[in-house]
Amino acid sequence: MDNQTLLKEALTDELGSLYKNITQLTGVKSLPEDDLQLLRGLVSVLQFATQQMTQQQASGGKLTADVTALREQVAQLQQDNAAYKKQLQWIQDRVALSRTSTGKMQLKASLKQTLDIALEISGADSGSVFLLNNANVVTDCILTRSGTTERERQSLVGQVLEKGLASWVVEHRKAETIADTRLDSRWVNLPDQPYKVGSALCVPMVSGNRILGLMTLTHPEPKHFQPPMPELIGAMADQMALVLENIKFQAKNHVQETLLKQHQEFCRQLLTTETVGTVLLQNKKIVQINGRAAKLFGQEPDDLMGLTSITSVIAYEDLERLHTTLSQCHGNPQHIFAIDFGITHKSGQVIPITGQGIAVVFHEEPAVMMVMDEMDGDLFKF
Repeated sequence: MDNQTLLKEALTDELGSLYKNITQLTGVKSLPEDDLQLLRGLVSVLQFATQQMTQQQASGGKLTADVTALREQVAQLQQDNAAYKKQLQWIQDRVALSRTSTGKMQLKASLKQTLDIALEISGADSGSVFLLNNANVVTDCILTRSGTTERERQSLVGQVLEKGLASWVVEHRKAETIADTRLDSRWVNLPDQPYKVGSALCVPMVSGNRILGLMTLTHPEPKHFQPPMPELIGAMADQMALVLENIKFQAKNHVQETLLKQHQEFCRQLLTTETVGTVLLQNKKIVQINGRAAKLFGQEPDDLMGLTSITSVIAYEDLERLHTTLSQCHGNPQHIFAIDFGITHKSGQVIPITGQGIAVVFHEEPAVMMVMDEMDGDLFKF
């Protein structure tokens, strides 16, 4: 079998493997939309293979490129394809991890997982991930080297960010490779360093105008991190920045959900107790009211909740002011408003009322919870 036929078969095999990877990647259930950017790399390599096959067919089966050069391209294609397979596994593992863990546990596991895959893809000897706050101060880190004490870890973090490669990457906000650490002053060899570093790669995890963290990979030999490895690791760092933002959002969302549940429970207790008169207003209607508030109107709660609008039970001269107050309440949900107004008793008598309220959510729609009593009552004495 001649060289041309062998090369053709090699290209065909890699082409089929790339198609398989694309099918797997797009078939991952619940895959975040941002993960699909990895397809760009796959498609780029795929286009190369397709062009070679097209040229071969157009020339009647004869390869137009130099056979030696084409062999090198096939070898590079195989290397790139292997890296993309590992990235695909990283994405699948990360999706599974997001379903089984939350908060700090998910953060630690995601960082460890990302660093392990980056080491495997790049062939690096060691690595680290530093998380930064808004002041570029390290808040957490993952190191591949074991046996490091907390004091040594803090010392390591401080020295690296003060003047090393990480400091340069933070300042310039872009990935950087040091081909030979002996010839580059940006690489800082620490006192009593037990490992050898010949080359290094550092990439930032950027979200918007913030650097969320840094990933640094090292190898004992110079010139280890050759293209396309810096680009592949950079893509992983971009993905990890999105993961960090998502974890941060989830944590904030969990806090808000907890507060909302507490708020809803407090409102429920107000509506079911007779300690104070409580009414829930939505779209100018009474949707919930307790017995004590209903007595102020001289009506049954069900009758008041059956009204098409509160207009008929509010003193005419106070209607516009009350509507304005309720509207402003939605515009400033943290503000507790206070208002005095008159209500119309079933007997026709206008009763002066004092009330306080706050914006709430009822059945996923904005509403207002208000406690109320007669002007001379004991609403604010409890």
